[in-house]
Amino acid sequence: GLYVSTPLLRSAAFSELLGAPVWLKLDALQPGGSFKSRGMARLCAELRAGGATRVLSSSGGNAGLAASAAGAGLGMAGEVVVPETTKPLMVAKLEQLGAAVTVHGANWNAADALVRERIAASAPGACAYVHPYDEPRLWRGASTLVDELAADWPDGRAPPAAIVASCGGGGLVC
Repeated sequence: GLYVSTPLLRSAAFSELLGAPVWLKLDALQPGGSFKSRGMARLCAELRAGGATRVLSSSGGNAGLAASAAGAGLGMAGEVVVPETTKPLMVAKLEQLGAAVTVHGANWNAADALVRERIAASAPGACAYVHPYDEPRLWRGASTLVDELAADWPDGRAPPAAIVASCGGGGLVC
């Protein structure tokens, strides 16, 4: 699939450190290596259903991996523009997924500007812009993590007192 249901495991080390039970949702096992596969799978599937055959994204890493994995799984060509700060290992991972990779600009903003220029110059409808975090369809896809958490939560346990999430661009929090 474009994303997988991931295990929920109790962390003895974090539980001991914090003095309360801590559970981890292992989304590093997703096809793209992070929770981003959930949102990208939903977004790319909707774009494909709308006629898009190619996805373009800007990313420093994880979002590009997720977009490339989802696009490839749907038979869509993919291109990722990454900033010059992106590690060669990440570029190699993107290329292994079949994405065309362009290294451009000193930061993500410059990489994203190039993607938007390429989208504007492409044929309408065939090429779709995939934002790495600021897109409601991504958020709805990411929310499947919480649905799984609820389904996998051990019987008889009180609901979580908190959910801790990474917050780069804020897509998972949204």
